[in-house]
Formats: sequence, structure tokens, C-alpha cells
Amino acid sequence: MPKAKANRGGLKMISCPRCGKRFFSETNVLQHMNQPTGTCRFASWHEECSRSFSQARCPPSDNSVPCSSINRPPHFPSADSNAYQDWDLNPPSPEVHETEDFTMDAPEEVIPLVPGKFVEVYEGSSEVFPGGKSFMDTFHEDQYSGERRSNLYFPFASQQEWQFASWLLRSRLSLTAIDSLLALDILQGIPLSFRTGKQLRARAEVLPSGPAWLCEEMEPESPTKHPVRLFYRQPLECLQSLLSHPLLAPHISFVPRKVWTSAARVCRIYDEWLSGDRAWEIQDALPRGATVLGVVLSSDKTNISIMTGNRVAHPVLISLANIDASIRSKTSLHGYLLLALLPIPKFVHKTTRVRGLLQDRLIHQALNRVLTPLKTAATVGIMMSDPAGNLRYCYTPLASWIADTPEECLIAATSPKASPITTATSKNFGDPFRHPPRTSSITLSAIQRACAEQDPFDYKNFIKVIRALRLNGVVEPVWKGWPLSEPSDFITPEPLHHFHRFSWDHDTRWCILATGAAEFDYRFSLLQTLVGYRAFEDGVSKLKQVTGRDHRAVQRYIVGVIAGSVPRRFLTAIRSLMDFRYLAQAPMFTDDSLTELASALQDFYDNKDAITAAGARKDSWEIPKLELLQSIVPSIRLSGAVMQWSADPTEHAHVQEIKVPARAGNNRDYYNQIARHLDRAEKCLRFDIATYMESKRGEEDLRVDEIEGNETEQDKEHEPDEEEFPTDHLAATRSPINYFTIADALVRGCIPNAPRPYRTFSTATTAFHLSTKPSLRLSVDEAAAVFNLPDLRAAISEYLHRLESGMPHRVSGVRSQQDHQLPFDRLQIWCKVRVQQMRYHSRQTPDTPQTLRAFHPSTVNPHGLYDAAIVNADPDSDWPQRGLEGHSVVQLRMIFRPLHSELLAAYVQRFDVVAQQGNTNNRNAGTGMYLVRRAVRSNGSRIGDVLPITLIRSPAHLIPHFGKEAHSRLTSQTSYELSSDFWLNKYWSKEFYYALSSSSR
Repeated sequence: MPKAKANRGGLKMISCPRCGKRFFSETNVLQHMNQPTGTCRFASWHEECSRSFSQARCPPSDNSVPCSSINRPPHFPSADSNAYQDWDLNPPSPEVHETEDFTMDAPEEVIPLVPGKFVEVYEGSSEVFPGGKSFMDTFHEDQYSGERRSNLYFPFASQQEWQFASWLLRSRLSLTAIDSLLALDILQGIPLSFRTGKQLRARAEVLPSGPAWLCEEMEPESPTKHPVRLFYRQPLECLQSLLSHPLLAPHISFVPRKVWTSAARVCRIYDEWLSGDRAWEIQDALPRGATVLGVVLSSDKTNISIMTGNRVAHPVLISLANIDASIRSKTSLHGYLLLALLPIPKFVHKTTRVRGLLQDRLIHQALNRVLTPLKTAATVGIMMSDPAGNLRYCYTPLASWIADTPEECLIAATSPKASPITTATSKNFGDPFRHPPRTSSITLSAIQRACAEQDPFDYKNFIKVIRALRLNGVVEPVWKGWPLSEPSDFITPEPLHHFHRFSWDHDTRWCILATGAAEFDYRFSLLQTLVGYRAFEDGVSKLKQVTGRDHRAVQRYIVGVIAGSVPRRFLTAIRSLMDFRYLAQAPMFTDDSLTELASALQDFYDNKDAITAAGARKDSWEIPKLELLQSIVPSIRLSGAVMQWSADPTEHAHVQEIKVPARAGNNRDYYNQIARHLDRAEKCLRFDIATYMESKRGEEDLRVDEIEGNETEQDKEHEPDEEEFPTDHLAATRSPINYFTIADALVRGCIPNAPRPYRTFSTATTAFHLSTKPSLRLSVDEAAAVFNLPDLRAAISEYLHRLESGMPHRVSGVRSQQDHQLPFDRLQIWCKVRVQQMRYHSRQTPDTPQTLRAFHPSTVNPHGLYDAAIVNADPDSDWPQRGLEGHSVVQLRMIFRPLHSELLAAYVQRFDVVAQQGNTNNRNAGTGMYLVRRAVRSNGSRIGDVLPITLIRSPAHLIPHFGKEAHSRLTSQTSYELSSDFWLNKYWSKEFYYALSSSSR
């Protein structure tokens, strides 16, 4: 129980409206709520998780379904079945725990489960049975559970000792370094149950374990320089570990569904894997009551050594498509587990091609060894425990295999000259249509034909045969005999390589050749980017060792950069590909948006000959990634949004699962050290979660008793000790700061003495945050001189007049007031403001805040630094639903507040949209973007006005319209002040892209 502390000096304590923690000032409360990974957020998550578990495992009511009434699925395995010899099918109690999915035995009508959406769930799927085990059940059945009744942290003496031991076990310290640390005099006076690194690791070995690591020697077809060893874990144990994970429990679904935009069932919505056609079709093929567990695998080679050493690992990761995509993609939640470390042997055969064939066969041989239990479970099913501790009769089809293009060909058993998904060959990669899918029967027939023509062990002659058949020489592919798993279905599009790497390798290269490297780099160097976005001061063409982040950064600006310097159809082709990528990265799709996505790709094919005509590419279009784009729309209909299959989270997982453990060792026997390191780390993680949940269970009862019997203690200070809360690695999510929540708390008076006007406030669409202290305090005339705004006083006078008369605020530049006397003379001025919006596709989820700057001229920025924004020009407008309609593009020049006033305002200067001939939506036909021009008076002065800051709807980004050739005297500091025409860059962020694209749909 945290110790209550005396109230310091009788000050009134202020409680956090979210978690109840008390502070001495409103500023401390706001700082506490602003921490994205703090204990406040974990506390709210824990309450939500507790509610989910209590609902899932509540005792059966009068309306509960008895065990005898549950339909026993066909082919239900008996307790002595060999397929399930490691699973306990004897129920510990006669109860069936109600779960959310159990009560969703689908009625035939469409159910509006989500506002604006209508969900049809699969009837009779995913029934539950008694007898399973939850995460805590497993913890309580550990062999040392008896000792933990008196000491929860056994084999360690206390919570404090466990925290110290956990830190040492997770650190990269060697045994020698740990021994040196424990030998320090300062630690000798502390009673520890271990005094050496070996003793510490010995105690860690008795902690509750997850899936155990196994090692087997393999017999390759041909001699190798070193013995071949396979490190792996049982895949069904890994899946059970994911199913039982408490942090993932509220985010796992089991029932396939069809989501519609209306009850008429006209337009489908595709997002998660369970919303696609494939999950529904798989459920059709299974017995009634069965549960579909979509297996997600990922494999790719990754470097271990730094700079030198040439050490490479080939990990295989496993996850579940049933886990929400937004949760599965978070590396900190461990949604992907390391399943196996595939061997990378060195064959002694002299021929390079033969060595490649042998390596490919060995990879499939190892995968077959590891994944056979999943094939068996996909054939006959297996009983597994769900997060609530109930049993489900599960089948394990392969939902997705995430890999880059060469790895996809390896898995599909095809050569690089053939598509792994369709029957297209290299000569057909540029065709403007999708070829028939490459089914397993097509590939297996080709393998059978090759084996009939030539002995597979006559390597040199066999290579000649498979080259003509577009095979890679694998005779027993891993997916052979895996029910409900077609390579053309489970090899899903992978955005990191198919979109971003493709764009860098081809789009960027075409543009450099068409524009000229010097001109291309110069234009990029002139761009002014927003805070947090990559800038290219030295251009792009000479970049080395670029990352996926660099690929994305170039995509944000490339269309606007090349506009004017390339032929229109060339620009249209590049823009169409960019539109396709941005549209394909949406988290959800409708039938209408899929039609728009296909149309964008067709626009590229209609104009791709302009790339050849410009000399940027030869006649050949043998680009494997280009052919794979044809399969994206069909894949979305089958398996949901493609972003859930991105390699981004798996690449990040390689760092924590492979590179960090490998580099923490002695650079010998990497796989063995990785397995040992991960085993210890997973034990620590599971023990942290279990002890935290167990301690909370007892503390909640004590807290209820204390509140009921001691209400007068509410006025006393109560600061929980840090050890009451879990460490950062237990945080459920790392979501951005939610300024909407903070603004709502301020308005509701949860922080009654917060400084006014509130520095955090919001409208229906946008939230704002200003620093507590302003950047400057100036008089009106001083501000006009510092910010170079001659009409500032007149603009403020006009602003006050509109406020008094109730007139709408517009950036018109009209000055109806002759007398510019103001009721104040001093201003508080901010040089930046944080702006936050809700995500376009999820209106309840806040997006990452963006910073808008309005820096006055200085020695660093002689012309100042001013960002662009979208402001509301029509009270009836709706951002982002109606796009730019009813809104204006402005440049933010100053953010201020009159002293002793609650008005927060901004001086902005307007841009006007330039009309485009023959285009009713005023978008340029080549760039697909709005061309805007500075609004000026007849005397050349810029038109500006003062608006309430709450009229800002979104940050914006502008790219100067450079024309045929950028002026040689422009610099990054002058390009925006000396230019008059700009492209409203819709590609600078995906959320901005969707908003501006919505008006054209």
C-alpha cells in the first residue's frame, strides 16, 4: 500500500481527471496528462482490460448456455488423440464462461454494431468450451506457485530486488560486468539473494517460461563447411502464448464478418483480415463451431554484424491475423514472436547456381520441420485456450506471409523471372492487366514435370529444366499440404518494399533522369518542411544508405518538385503511381475506394509510355514490383487492408529479437546466444505482467475498503510510489498526446485554477496547444515592426469590429474602420502552436500533433519562418469531409493574445486558388493539386487579416511553383517569400491527402 504523505503547508491538492493522482499545481497536472507513456495512460488501460476480463469470465447467468447444449463439432478429437497429446482436454469445472464472441452467434440480419456501419457476422462460428487456461491460470500452476503465496516475487526476495534483477537481466551487460557491479562496496550493504551474474541467471531460469527453444541438427542434401543446426520453437505454443497475452486480450477477434456502409448491403467495407472474403470462405470450409486462427508469418534475412563480419541471420516471425492490425503493428506489444532461426550454411559445391538451389531447398526443409504442427492443426483442428480461459476448436490456415520480393519468390518456389502471385513472367510484368493467379496446383504440376524430365539430384541438368519452367528448384515447398492456404492468397502485398522501395528505385530515378540531377537536387534543397519532417539541404540524387523513412520523405515532395520541368504526361504517370500508393495505404476501404484505387493504377498505364519517351526508361518494363501492384485490389477484397501486412513492424522486431541479443554476446555462436537472451527476456516480461496483475488484484480490494471506511482522507496528499506501476515495456500503447481530452478536462473544470485563457483548447475538428509562457511581449506597433506587418493595427481593429457585430471572419483585407484605436496596446505573442486533428478514417482516434510556426525575421531566418494552414472560410463547411470547399489556404504570420484579454488570435495572409481551364474542381491535371497564388492588393501589398485561432483546421504544406527551371538566386531562406505561386502539396501527409482527395470523390 503506498504510503500517504502529509499535506505540505496545507496547500490544496489537484487531482488528475484521468487517473486520480494528485498534484500541487495545474501545470503539474497538465504535464502529467501530456506524457504519452506515463502511468496515467497505463492506469486507464488497466481498468479497460480488467473490465474486459471480468465480462469475459463472469459466472454463467440464468441465460447461460449449458455444456450439454453445445453442438460437438464433427471430428472432435478424443483426449488420447496423438495430435493433441500435449493439451489437457479435461475441463476443470463444468462451467462455460460467456465471452463476447460466444454471444455473437450471428443472426441473419445485418447488425449496426458501429455507428454508420452494419456488420453481418458468421453464424455458428467460434463456439467455446470449458476447460481452458488463462495467462494467470498458467502462472498459478507453476511449480513454484506455493512459494509465491507468501512471496509473490519468488525466487527473488522482494519487489525491489526483482526490479534490480530484471534490469540486469534485460541489460547488455556481460557476466563479467554484472560481477563487477555486484562487487561494488555500495551494493555490499544491500541484502541480495545473488552475488554473481551466474547466480542471477540461475534464478532467472526458474521463472515461469514461455515457448521453449529447441535445437536440431539437419542433414542437407550436399556437404557444408559447418554442421547445420535449426533453432526453433513449437508454433502452436507460440500461438497459444499470443492468445493468452493479457495486453493483447482486448484486441483479439474470432468471428469472420462482412461490414457494409448501410443496411442495404450495397457497398462493402474492408479493414481487418476477418472482414475480407477469405476468412469467410475459410469458415465455410470448416465444421460448425470451429474457430479460424489466421497464421501470419514473416521471414527475411537481416545483418547481425556492424560494419564488418558479414554475419547474417534468417529469422521467421509468427503472429495472428485475429489480433487487431493497429495492435499487431506495435513492436512494444510483442505482437510478433520469433519462431525460428533458419540456417544459412555454406555449401562446398563449386557452382554458384547449385549452391543457391541447395540453400533454397534447405530453407523449405527447415520450414517444413518447424511448421508441420500448423499444417496438422489446419487439417484436423486443435483445442486451444482463448484469452478468457475457454477452449476453442481452432484451425490454423496461413493468412499472410510477409516478405520482400526475393523472399516471396523463395516461398512461392518460383524464379525471380516469374511472379510469385500470378502466372506472369518477366516479359509480362508491364502488362496493364492482372494475369491469372498462380495456384498451388500450377506450381506443383510444374515441379512434377521438372522432376519427371530430370533427376532433382542431378543439379546442373535440373537447373536447365527449371529455368524454362520459371522455378527455383525446390521440390517440397513448405505450403504443400497446408489446407486452405494458396500462395496467391497468403503472399500478400507488402507496402514497405512494393510501395516505398519501388518508388525510390524507379520513380525517383526516372525523375532525376528527366529533370537532370543538378536541377532535381536544387529544387529539393529549396523546400521548407514542417517540424519533424525530413529536409534535403543537399538534394536527393547522391544519397547513400537511404532508409524507408527517406523513401517516404521523397514521396511527400517529388510531384510538386518536378512540376513544370517534365512533360505533362510524364508528370501524370508519376502522380498516378503516387496516388495509387497513398490510396492503398488507407486503413480501410469501400467498394468505391477500391474502384478509385484501380483507376489510379490504370492512369499510370495509360501514360507510362511518356516515361520511355522522356528517355527515363528503356522499352523493357521488367519490374517485378510493378506487376505485383495488379494484385493489390484483389488482395484487399480477400484479406483486408494491405497496411496490416507491412514489413515495418517485422523489421523493427528484428532489432529487438535479433540484433540487440546478438550484439549483447561475444560474437560467437549467434543463434544460441539469441535464443538464450530471448528466453530470459520473455521470462522477465511474463513475470512482470503476472506479478503486476496479481498485486493489483489484491490492492483493488484494499482500496475499496479504504475508500468506504475513510472518506475524510480524500483531502490528504496521496502520491503513489513508482514501484506501484509497471515499467515502460508494459505500456499497452504509445499513443500520441490527446489534446482533445486535456481541453475537455479544462472545460469541465477538472483543473479549476488553470491559467486563462486555457493554453489547450479545441473545436469539433481540431485541438490546439500553446506553451504556458509566450515567446514575446510587445506593443502592437512593436509587433508590427518586428513581424513586418504594416497593417497589423488596422487588422486587429477590423477583427474586434467583426466580433462586436457578429460578422463572419474572412481573410478579405477589407478595412471598414477608419479609427484604429484599440482598447489595449500590449500583446503576448507565440511563435508556434501545436495543432491536432482526428484521423480521417477513425474520427475517435487523435492523430499525431503538428507544429505550426510563425517566427519573425532574425539573423538565422532573415525573412522569418511561416507555415501554411487551412482555415475555415464558411461556417457551414465541414473539414475534412468536404476537403478545401468552404476553406482557405493561408500563411500563419503571427499568433497573439491582447494583454488582460481571453482572445487568442492569429494574423494570416491569404492564398487564392488559381482556376484551371477545363477542370471543374480547379485541380491541375498534371499534379492533381491546387495551384495557389498570394492574394495581393492593387499596390502589391499582401492581403491579410486577423482571425480567431480556432478557425484553423489543419496544417498545410506549400511547394513553390518553380516552372521550367528554378531561379538560380533562390535559397531555402528566400524561396517562399520571393515566390508568388505555390502547389498545395496534398502528399505531405496521408491524413491531408485523404482530406483533399475527399472533395473529388
